[in-house]
Amino acid sequence: MRWQARVAALGAPRRLYYGWVLIATLGLTTIISYGATYYLFSVLVVPVSRELGASRTSLSGAYALGTVLAGVIGVPVGRLVDRRGARLLMATGSVLIGAMLLALARVQTVWQFYAVWAPGFAVGTALTFYPVSFTVVANWFERRRGAALAALTLLGGLASPVFIPLAGILIQRFGWRNALLLLALAQFGVALPLHSLVVRRHPEDLGLRPDGEAAPLSMTVRQSSGVPVATRVIAAAHLTPPHGETLRVALRGRAFWLLTAAYALATLAAAIPLVHGVAYLIGRGYDAVLAAGVLGAVGLASLPGRVLLNLLGDRVGPQPLLGVCLGAEAAGLLLLIHGVSLGWLAAYVVVYGAAFGALLPLRAAVMAEHFGRRAYGAITAAQGVPVALCAGLGPVAAGWLYDRLGSYVPAFWLSIGAFLLAGLGVVLAPRPRLAPAAQPSSPAS
Repeated sequence: MRWQARVAALGAPRRLYYGWVLIATLGLTTIISYGATYYLFSVLVVPVSRELGASRTSLSGAYALGTVLAGVIGVPVGRLVDRRGARLLMATGSVLIGAMLLALARVQTVWQFYAVWAPGFAVGTALTFYPVSFTVVANWFERRRGAALAALTLLGGLASPVFIPLAGILIQRFGWRNALLLLALAQFGVALPLHSLVVRRHPEDLGLRPDGEAAPLSMTVRQSSGVPVATRVIAAAHLTPPHGETLRVALRGRAFWLLTAAYALATLAAAIPLVHGVAYLIGRGYDAVLAAGVLGAVGLASLPGRVLLNLLGDRVGPQPLLGVCLGAEAAGLLLLIHGVSLGWLAAYVVVYGAAFGALLPLRAAVMAEHFGRRAYGAITAAQGVPVALCAGLGPVAAGWLYDRLGSYVPAFWLSIGAFLLAGLGVVLAPRPRLAPAAQPSSPAS
């Protein structure tokens, strides 16, 4: 009988939990999505400003507008991910990013650049970036969440070391317009089919718990009014709501607001060297490809931190480690602004990169530890607007300071101060009070 085959399949050992398939898939699509948008902009600043006659402030405004809009759009997106899953949303985002890159290659004026970049970046990234993929991970993993986030961001961390130098080389060889056309192909040819075919919603849809454990099911199957009892147990397991707090409850707590303020300040701080780092190094006399390579090297240096610190977070808790990493980023920027040689740049890459890599997965783990997975997408999306405002404000402030003072150093001091305040906010936030969900007795393979 069909229901007997299903029971037998559920009782059989699983060699590979589908959650790890999702991690590998989302890791690859993260490289493409972030590489062609978030990391691309820093490489575009100099050639686009020269060709369009735009100031650094005006171009930074396009980035800021897109980032703020992404935060606003992320609020309904978070609710949709919780309710409907991420597959259709992420596939749509890949299409929109590809279309944006194609249109961006044809702009002739600054206002056209704004008109294409801001809405394309906003909607495309709101549908494909870490807030969406972290929601998928939070649903598929609980006890092994730190390891899963480490694996996802380890793969996703290749976006900057791959795409920043790649974009620099493509722009130098083919021009920035043709480079955008090539990057659009990656969206349509790789990210779109993977999002469409692989992404799934909840492990309960497959009769599993998070981390790969089979849902409770008696192997003694009895008939009751013509319906197998085991089949009804499966249905009950599928309908059990995920563990965690609602958005309304989260908004009443001090932890949510302190963590939101800390994340907003940290995002402001990180956006300044991200958007203006290449231009800063070019201004100091470094070759454009080398400058892009330094920013890409930060991504490579981030890879060990993404794994080691997040695995450590499973043991000691992610919140204290997050505070330490924010302080380390401030120290890394001090090395950058006081360095006068390649040795100082190397030190900056190592210190800043190691901390930078751990920030996003540690933040995701902290939020899951505080609020669970019941409304994870909606709760993290509620942080999106203030975080996006600060993400947009940082690059604009840096561009404004450069246009008036002729130096990026004051902007980097602003970034250092924001990192330190963010670390203080994490330290002051209360520790998680959410009781852990019942855990399975043995790990998934």
